[in-house]
Amino acid sequence: MGGAVRRLYYLTDDLNVTRAISDRLHEVGISDWNFHVLARENSGLYTHHIHSALAHHYKDIIRIGEVGALYGGASAFVLSSCGLYFSSWFWLNDWVDVLLISFVGLLVGALGGVRLGLNRENHRLKSFHDDIEAGYNLIMVDVRKEDRPRIRELMNMEFANVSYRGNDSTFVRPFKSGERIFPQSVDAHSQQKST
Repeated sequence: MGGAVRRLYYLTDDLNVTRAISDRLHEVGISDWNFHVLARENSGLYTHHIHSALAHHYKDIIRIGEVGALYGGASAFVLSSCGLYFSSWFWLNDWVDVLLISFVGLLVGALGGVRLGLNRENHRLKSFHDDIEAGYNLIMVDVRKEDRPRIRELMNMEFANVSYRGNDSTFVRPFKSGERIFPQSVDAHSQQKST
């Protein structure tokens, strides 16, 4: 999938509708790699042959790993640069050694970040937490930016009862939140529509 990619978020509490969406989007060229569903219980997804979300979709592995890598690499660079400048570490001979130590710091920071990320909910999905716990299925569809209007129109025309909840880039930015995702729950969203 070339070009800028956007992730569209939809919520539904009907597993059969989720299956119908999966089938329809596959018909128009959305592959399993670009279609994921996050549910409280994955057993229903497996029995309906629906592609469930991967670990990096519901855990903050990538973002916290990136943050850890940045902090680890920067810290190691500053410390080893000071060690080289003040000649306080006899085994530091030149800037190549500093870069090697910085790379090791980057790796250690990334691994530490991944471990932390395994224990944290994905920052983009925090606004969906209550909905998922209430039994809704979060449908995530990755589309090229130029295909977004076509997929939105298809979803609006054929699955009008499914709640569109926003979109965001698939690119993980370590210090940015999912600002384009609607923060309110499905119930609050449907109450606003009815008033």
